[in-house]
Amino acid sequence: MASYSDILSKKAREWDCPGLIDRDCAEVHLKIPFSSPLLNYVTYGGIPRAKMSMFYGTPGGGKSSTAIDLCNNARYIFEEEYQSMLIALKDKAAKGDKQAQSQVSELEDLGPKRVLFVDVEHTFDYKWAKKMGINEGDIDVMQPPDLPCEDILQTILDLIATNQVGFIVIDSIPALTTAAQIRKNIGERTVASLAGVLTEFSSKVIPRLSRYDSTLLLINQQRVNMDNPYVDQIPGGEAIKFFSSLIIRFRIGCPVDFLGNELPMSAENPRGYKISAKIAKQKSAPWDRKNGSYYLMTDSGIRVDMDYAQLAVNKYGIIRKGGAWFTICDPYTGEILVDENNKEIKINGMAKVYDFLQNNPEYYEKLKTFIVDDIEGNGIDEGEA
Repeated sequence: MASYSDILSKKAREWDCPGLIDRDCAEVHLKIPFSSPLLNYVTYGGIPRAKMSMFYGTPGGGKSSTAIDLCNNARYIFEEEYQSMLIALKDKAAKGDKQAQSQVSELEDLGPKRVLFVDVEHTFDYKWAKKMGINEGDIDVMQPPDLPCEDILQTILDLIATNQVGFIVIDSIPALTTAAQIRKNIGERTVASLAGVLTEFSSKVIPRLSRYDSTLLLINQQRVNMDNPYVDQIPGGEAIKFFSSLIIRFRIGCPVDFLGNELPMSAENPRGYKISAKIAKQKSAPWDRKNGSYYLMTDSGIRVDMDYAQLAVNKYGIIRKGGAWFTICDPYTGEILVDENNKEIKINGMAKVYDFLQNNPEYYEKLKTFIVDDIEGNGIDEGEA
C-alpha cells in the first residue's frame, strides 16, 4: 500500500499543468502592489497574486482608479519577472539543461504576461488612464457588447488557460447580464440568476487562477440595505464574497487642495480627494490593519509623497509631530537630523513637510526604502541601506 507522502507526490505531479514555464527559476512577486504606500501598509503589500479579490463601494469612490493603478503596476512586475526568468533559463540552457533550452523558446513566444481590463460598463477613460501611467497598448481593454455574462465569463476562463494573462479586472459585477435576464422584457423579473452564474464561475476560476498564476479583481457596487443599514449589501450573491481573498470597501472622502489640505464638501474647484479604504475581508495577511486612505489628485492621480509623509508621521514616528511643528529624524536610528548650522530640523505645517521631502531626495529615498522594507517584511538594517 502506497504511503501518504507517495500518494501526495504522485498527485502533485499529475495535477501539475503541462507546458508551464518553471517560474521557480526566478523571483516572483507574491502581491501586486498599489502605488499608494498607505494602501500597501494596510494590505501588507497589495492584493494577493493567483487569487480573487474584490473592491466595492459607493459611486465615485475611487474603485476603478485604484484598479487602473494596479494594472499599471502589474505590467511592470510581469515585464520584470519575464526578463528575470529569461536570464535564469538561458543560464541553465548554457549549462546543458535541455528542458531549459525548450523553455527559453516557449517563454520567448509567450512574452511577458498581459493585463486585461474587462470594461463591462463601457466607461474606461483612456485620458485618465494615461494620467495614471498607462498608454494605449500597455494593457488590453475588452469592452464586450450586449452579450450574456455566461459568454464573457467563459471567455475569461479560456484566456486564463492560455497562461498569457497575469491580471484581469472585471468592471463591474452589476453590469453583467445573464442570458435569462436578456430573454426577459423590462419589468419581468428573474430570481438570483446572476448570483447563480457567479457561483459557478467562482468555483471554476479559483483553481485556474492558482494553476496559471493569474490574478482576478472584481469591481462591485454597494447598495442600500433596507433591512439593516449597518450591514453592507453588494450585488452578485454570496459566492464572490466567500471566494475572494481580499475585499476592500472604498468611499470618497473630503476634497483637498494641491497640498492635501482638507476643503469643505462645498468646494467648487478641488485639486483632489481623500479616498478612504476599509478592509472588509483579509485572508492573505494579518487582519490588524483595517482602515486606510490615500490622496487621488484630479490632474496627476495618486500623490505618493503625501502617503509617505502621512506614514512617516502617523505610523512610524520618523517625522515627529509636536503641535504644528514637525521634527525630521533618521528612519533607522531615530536620531534627530540637524542642518548646516547644527540646529535641529523643524518644519511648521504639513505642507512644508511635503516640500522638504521633494527638496531633499536623498532623505526621501532613505525614508521610502525604510517604509517599503517594513511593509514587505525585509527588515533591512542601517548598514545595508
